[in-house]
Amino acid sequence: MRPRGNRMPSKPTKPATPPSSKEKSSVPAVEKALDVLEVLADAPAGMTMNEIVDALGRTMGELYRVVVYLAERDYLEQDPDTGRYALSMRLFELSHRHEPTDRLVRNAVPLLERIAFATEQSCHLGVVNRANVLILASVRSPRPASYSVRTGAMFPAIHTSTGNVILAYSGSETQTRYITRLTTDQKAGLRERFGVIRKKGFEDWPSEIVQGIRNLCVPVFDMRGIVAAITIGFIDQANPPMTAEGSLDYLRTVGDELTRSLGGVPLSAADAAE
Repeated sequence: MRPRGNRMPSKPTKPATPPSSKEKSSVPAVEKALDVLEVLADAPAGMTMNEIVDALGRTMGELYRVVVYLAERDYLEQDPDTGRYALSMRLFELSHRHEPTDRLVRNAVPLLERIAFATEQSCHLGVVNRANVLILASVRSPRPASYSVRTGAMFPAIHTSTGNVILAYSGSETQTRYITRLTTDQKAGLRERFGVIRKKGFEDWPSEIVQGIRNLCVPVFDMRGIVAAITIGFIDQANPPMTAEGSLDYLRTVGDELTRSLGGVPLSAADAAE
């Protein structure tokens, strides 16, 4: 019989290291699917399977079934000629079920129709979506020959008036995120452009995407701040009902009306308050 009191103390056990928040919440298949969607959101021309694999730093085995399944569920479209994958309209359709976006589009479309009818120019409503501008709504000019932007189209944000107007009224952190990859001279030029937009309250700028188009663009605000921009792609036409300057004045008035309908403060009212 062992004498009491001579038992060796037990060795304390080391507490297990708690998993990080990323480890606790990570779901590999979902993570890979979201990575694919996000990388394609920055590639309007689409990407091949190999390009997706290289861009995400994963193996073909990790991504092949994920990409195929996303295509089967209509989140991706594959070009039968090039084999390139691109985002379908599925995410765009789902976003319209989201109340803030639905309200923005619902309030904007009648006003876009009014702009197109009064100016006889096409116009569109756009928002910034990651590095791109996404066109939420577009109304064509009533004229038989006109220029317009397709609803659902995406363009690099910093190469559009819509993107630059939205970024001009965004916070400095957001601006820095969009221009971080530019050269020092390009950054300075873009920040100067933002300053001019804020000073004027609009942008009147030649299109960087289509030659001969004059972009007239105004910001749209809701109660949180900048939310979108309306742009007229102004083209010279015979017997126009309005000049470019007249169209811009009309656009600014209607843009303020949309802002008020969303609970935002129009620039004219904000300036008056100051």
